[in-house]
Amino acid sequence: MKGSMRENGFRALGGVAQRLTSGLAEKRNKGRGASIARLRAEWSVIVGIEIARLTQPEALLPGRGGRSGKALRLKVEGASALEIQHRGAQVVERVNTYFGHRFIDDIRIVQGTLAQRPVPPPLPQPGPETMERLSSRAAAVKDPDLRAALVRLGAHIAAGRRGLLLGAIGTLLLPRETRAQDIGKLLGVLPTDHVLGRDDAPNILIDYFSLTCPHCANFHAAVLPAVKRDWIDAGRLRFVYRHFPSDAVATRGSLLAECSGEKFFETIDTLFESQVDWLTAPTPEEEIVSIMERAGLATQACLTNDRFFDKVVGDVQSGHALGVKFTPTLFINEQNYGNPVGGAEGIDSILRQVGR
Repeated sequence: MKGSMRENGFRALGGVAQRLTSGLAEKRNKGRGASIARLRAEWSVIVGIEIARLTQPEALLPGRGGRSGKALRLKVEGASALEIQHRGAQVVERVNTYFGHRFIDDIRIVQGTLAQRPVPPPLPQPGPETMERLSSRAAAVKDPDLRAALVRLGAHIAAGRRGLLLGAIGTLLLPRETRAQDIGKLLGVLPTDHVLGRDDAPNILIDYFSLTCPHCANFHAAVLPAVKRDWIDAGRLRFVYRHFPSDAVATRGSLLAECSGEKFFETIDTLFESQVDWLTAPTPEEEIVSIMERAGLATQACLTNDRFFDKVVGDVQSGHALGVKFTPTLFINEQNYGNPVGGAEGIDSILRQVGR
C-alpha cells in the first residue's frame, strides 16, 4: 500500500498488519453497538488514513437479495470514485475485521463533496543539511517506500527534538550485520525489557507493538488477559512488550509509556483503552499527551528525555534485526509466529506444542 499511515507521519517500520484473528474484536465491541455514527467517528482507524481521506461513511443499507449482511454507502468525490470502487473488497475486509464478524457485504458509492475535516498544524521542517544527512544514511535501504519513510521519521523527530536525536535515528538507517549470538540475546529477556511474569518462568513471549495499531489494541484487550490468566499468572510464561511504533504519534505514545516507569503496563492499558478517542481526535499527537497529563504524567519531560527515546529506538532496532515487518508480531520461545490465528486459543495451542 502506497502512502503514509498518517499524513505527515511515516508508514515505515511496520507494514500492513495481519488480519485480525477470529473473534478478537468481539470482546472490545461488546456493549458498543455498531452504527453509522460509530463508523464515522472511527473511520480513519477502521480503514486507514489513505482511504479515509477519500471517503465518508453515509449510511448502512439492507443487504441485496434478502442477505443478512448490510451494504455501506460511501460518499466519494468524483475523481476518487473509480479508485475506491476497485478497492471495495479491501474496505469490506477492513470493516469486518475491525468489528470481528461479517458486518457488511459490500459498499455502494455515491459521489459528492466531502465535509471538511480540521487541518492539523504543519510540522516544523529540519534544515537542508539535516535532510541531506538523513537521505545519505538511508541510501543503502533498497525498498523505496521504506527508505522514504525512514527519512520522514528522522526528519519529524529531528524537528521536534531540535536535532539532538539524529545520531540515534542514523543508527536505524545504517545497514549492519547481526551476529547469531546477538540474535539469540534479542530473543531472550533484555535488561531494558518490560516484563510480566516470574523470573523463573520457562517460556518467553515477546510482543512487538505499536500504540496506533488497532490490532495491537484488540490483542491487548481480548487476548492478553487470557494469556495472563492461563500462563503468566500460573508462573509458566514471561511476557515482554517491545516498542515498534508505526508512526510519529505511536512514537510519542511510546515515550510517554516509558516515562511512566513502574506504571508502564498501566499506561499501556490507558492508551490502548482510549485509542479510538485520541486516534480520531483532530490532533492525535496533542490528545494523547492530554490523556497522560490528566493521569498526572509530566509529559514535557517525557518527550525530551533522551533515555526514553534511546529505549524506543533500541526496541525498533532489535525488531529490525529479528525481521519484524508488522504489528503485532509475537516471538514465542525464539520463534516468530507473527499475529497467530485464533487469538488466545491459538497462542495456547502454540505454547502447548513448543512450551517448556
